[in-house]
Amino acid sequence: MQRFNLFFSVLTVGSVLTLLFVQQSPVLTTAIIVLLLWLSLLLLSASFKKYRFIFLLLQLGIVLIVSFFQPWSFYLLPGTIMNFLILKKNQRLILFAGSALLLFYGIHLPNSAMQISGFLWALFVFYVSVTIAELSQEKRGLNDSSDVLRVERNRLASLFEQSIMNSEAREKEAILSERQRLVHEIHDELGHKLSGGLIQMEAARAVYQKDEKQAEKLLDQAIVTTREGIDDIRKILHAEAPEQETLNLNRLKTELQRFTERYQLKTSFHYFGKVDQLSSFQWQVLLGNLKESLTNTLKYAEATEVAVRLHVFKGFLRFEISNNGKTTKSYKKGLGILGMEERTAMLSGQLVIDTTNGFTVTTILPIAIR
Repeated sequence: MQRFNLFFSVLTVGSVLTLLFVQQSPVLTTAIIVLLLWLSLLLLSASFKKYRFIFLLLQLGIVLIVSFFQPWSFYLLPGTIMNFLILKKNQRLILFAGSALLLFYGIHLPNSAMQISGFLWALFVFYVSVTIAELSQEKRGLNDSSDVLRVERNRLASLFEQSIMNSEAREKEAILSERQRLVHEIHDELGHKLSGGLIQMEAARAVYQKDEKQAEKLLDQAIVTTREGIDDIRKILHAEAPEQETLNLNRLKTELQRFTERYQLKTSFHYFGKVDQLSSFQWQVLLGNLKESLTNTLKYAEATEVAVRLHVFKGFLRFEISNNGKTTKSYKKGLGILGMEERTAMLSGQLVIDTTNGFTVTTILPIAIR
């Protein structure tokens, strides 16, 4: 507001000087001195805030005194009153007193043309002043809201980082607990059986030359015990190993989660059908096309959301990656899209691109019917 007031005051001085120069007024030299003095007091009031009121009073006094002798100085009066309003003290009193001064001096202008133009000028100055004040207040409100949002964003970011740390800690704790369980299970069950088998084999070797039948019996028992231990190992590995489709689905979800955390773009993933029918090669194609589509989305789409859908039908699958970015009627196939087409074609599939609503990449692959 203060910068605008200074700019507006300089503009007023320039306009008055131009008017006097065009009219070839004989008081041009006096006017220049008065205007420069008036402008100097304004600059002093802006520079020394402690004595601002005193400088503004001197400015007002000059305008009121000169207005008795030079009618053109009336055009400085609205700007002077506007300078007092910036102080934000006793504004109603200032408005009342300023209106009275404008009315008094406006009536005593030498002709009706100057009276009309003077009052119009006063209305314009106050209208602009009120508008700028409202805009300044709105700007301050927006700045305050921005500060609040910034603080809230930092708080949420801290909470998010803390939640990630807690999640990682829980995950590590779960891994350690599961590892400890496996250690105890292997030690208590498998270790006991394998140790027993080893003892029986060593005993068979010791009695082999004295009693072959007893040695063969001990070897048979050792074989049975060892086979049971091997079967237990297979059961444990089969129970602990994740299913292939679960592992591949988690890879897709992990890729989307990393993308969201890194670039703050919302992602969603849904799948339908029997995903266990997909081969490892098909999963590799889907993961490769997903990574390339996310990269293209970040580079070109200007999107805020990415949706991924996997539909497994009888005989084929449909893997759709769409974003809500800008729509384009034409696009150029770069290395990324060409790479996706090559990957898809290697498995006798097809890559379909739709740009009518955002950007959608669909991978269609055949599935061997089992």
